[in-house]
Amino acid sequence: MSTSTGPHRPGASTRPLLGLRRQPGRLALAIFRMPLALYRIGLGWLLGHTFLLLTHSGRRTGRPHATAVMVLAHSGTTGEAVVCSVWGPQTDWVRNIRAHPALLVQIGRDSFVPQQRFLDVDEAFAVAVEFRRRHPWRLRLVSRVLGLGDLRSDAAVRELVATRPFVALRPAPARARPHGDEASAGDPAPGPRPRGAPSGS
Repeated sequence: MSTSTGPHRPGASTRPLLGLRRQPGRLALAIFRMPLALYRIGLGWLLGHTFLLLTHSGRRTGRPHATAVMVLAHSGTTGEAVVCSVWGPQTDWVRNIRAHPALLVQIGRDSFVPQQRFLDVDEAFAVAVEFRRRHPWRLRLVSRVLGLGDLRSDAAVRELVATRPFVALRPAPARARPHGDEASAGDPAPGPRPRGAPSGS
C-alpha cells in the first residue's frame, strides 16, 4: 500500500511522518508502549476506552503475554471492543489468539474473559469508516506516525482493512469461561507483567 498522503510532486517526500514506515520504528514503538506502561503500573483506567490490554498465550510456549491495542469501537451495552493489528496478520498477538483464544481483556476499569471473533472485510470497513467519522484527527495522527497513508477515501480504507485483521472482543458468557476463571472489573491480568513490546509472542 502506498504511504503517500496526496498526489506526488517532484521533490516531495513520500516518507511517513518522522521517517516511520509500515513496520514499527523506534518512535512508533515508544508511542505504543505508553498505554502498556500505564496498565503495568495500574493506571490503565486513565485511558478510558481508547486502549485495551489484551492478555494472550504464546502459540509455542503457552506462556501469557500482554499487548496494549488501540480500540476502534466500543459498545457500552454489550461491552464489545473492536481492535485492529495495524502491522498485519503476522503480528505475534494475532497469531497467538488464532492458535489459542485470548485469556483476558482489560479496558478502562473493567476486565473480562473475552469471546473473540475475527471480523470479515465488510464489518471491518464499517468499523474503520465510523472511527474515521468520529475521530478524524486521531486517525490522521496514527496514519502519519505509522505510515498508513491517506485514509480519507473509502477506497484507501478498503485497501487497509483487506490486509489487517480486525478482532471483536466481548465478555464471554459465564458458562463459556474455564472453571474458576471468572474475571470481574478490577481483576489483574493473569501471568507475568506485560512485556514492553506492542506485540506479544
